[in-house]
Amino acid sequence: MRQVWSEDEFDQALQAAKRESLKSFGNDDMLVEKYLTSPRHVEVQVFCDQHDNAVYLADRDCSVQRRHQKVIEEAPAPNIAEETRRKMGETAVRAAKAIHYHGAGTVEFLLDVDGSFYFMEMNTRLQVEHPVTEMVTQQDLVEWQINVANGDALPLQQKDVLVTGHAFEARIYAEDTDNDFLPASGLLSNFSMPIENNYIRVDTGVTALDDISVFYDPMIAKLITWGENREQALAKMQSALSDCYISGVKTNLHFLYNLSVNPHFLSADLDTGFIEKHSDKLFNTSEDFQQTALLLHSIYSVLNRNEIFSSSYYSPWNDLDCLRLNQKNTQLQRVFMGGNTYDIAINTSPSKGKYSVRLSQEKVITVISARLDGDILQLDLSDKTMLCKVSESEEQYRFYTDDGAFITDKFTAISEEVNASNGVIAPLNGTVVSLIVKPNMRVSKGDVLMIVEAMKMEHSITAPDDGQVVSFHYASGDLVASGQLLLEFETF
Repeated sequence: MRQVWSEDEFDQALQAAKRESLKSFGNDDMLVEKYLTSPRHVEVQVFCDQHDNAVYLADRDCSVQRRHQKVIEEAPAPNIAEETRRKMGETAVRAAKAIHYHGAGTVEFLLDVDGSFYFMEMNTRLQVEHPVTEMVTQQDLVEWQINVANGDALPLQQKDVLVTGHAFEARIYAEDTDNDFLPASGLLSNFSMPIENNYIRVDTGVTALDDISVFYDPMIAKLITWGENREQALAKMQSALSDCYISGVKTNLHFLYNLSVNPHFLSADLDTGFIEKHSDKLFNTSEDFQQTALLLHSIYSVLNRNEIFSSSYYSPWNDLDCLRLNQKNTQLQRVFMGGNTYDIAINTSPSKGKYSVRLSQEKVITVISARLDGDILQLDLSDKTMLCKVSESEEQYRFYTDDGAFITDKFTAISEEVNASNGVIAPLNGTVVSLIVKPNMRVSKGDVLMIVEAMKMEHSITAPDDGQVVSFHYASGDLVASGQLLLEFETF
């Protein structure tokens, strides 16, 4: 899928889309369609049997996407007029019956801001997100599919289909959300999900010590929650995400949590450009977010250290408040976050329980009081009280608050990086599709040098400057790992 905004972009976009389609589906026929600037992605679950019966089982909103792939889905789709909802369901059934379809299917629509909806495609199978439909209809759709294939009639007519409550599904991926959501790989050193009950469901095929390889889809699990209404279902999703404990590979857990607490998501202000529109809040890139993360890390480290090592409250030898005669009680910390290093100074006042945290020369925050109760951290500031849940892995601290998930590293990443001063590094795991230029051919900065495919999407590797490719280290069809030297490049 490619967006074309000008005539000059058309040919290159068409060829890229045709290559992706041919490689993934064996067919490079293209459709040219009107582009809707702020649509929602709403789909309808349909079922048809061999006895001319057909029903639709509610609808789902799948608007929140990255790289045209769904991230979080919900059922039923919120903020839709009931008349529009009924028309979409009936249209989906008519489309399925028009081709004499049997079995489970998903008819997908683009819903425009004026309530108009447009057919996009029909997936002739159950979708990844079918559990949200199962949760709100209390029907086992896999059982339906098997029985229909066996020639049985549908167990319900349209008038018997009931939708109760609301459900969300979050797709937990091994991916680097800070690097364009590129797939990640590695060993799952820890994998623990929330306990399942009537409100929480977990679908997964992995366990701790499994390998997330470059050869398969990087989805680790699906987390599904149900509530009597959207607000309750979303609150359960927020809580369940904070109960997930995964380490060994990068995941999108913190990103999913940031989505779930985003004010625009809370109010169901959705469209397919949601992530791009609210990227500053979802990716925690602002200075305020960084300072909050440093504050939470520093106070938690102090309280957690005291809790671990202070075996006797009354013994001065076990007191870790850094008492110094005639000097301030100061603790120095080095915090690692996002590849950067921060030196923090914490002045403590044991008698008053106060902390003065110097994050930089210009920024000092006073914490009136702080308390750590298990994995719940509370900070009382002059203007507000912060309450967060702390999740700790071998590599990171995660702080889940009402404003989002804040992540800091326990240590700085030290790696033997490839010297890329005279070359181009692979930004992701993938497969080389084609080499666009030949060695010693003069190119300009930004020219496409080679194409690498990952997750059915092509990624262009471009020239870092004016110059020429000295040599390629990979050929078409080769697998490449993130961080490897793809080619040697000479700058003019």
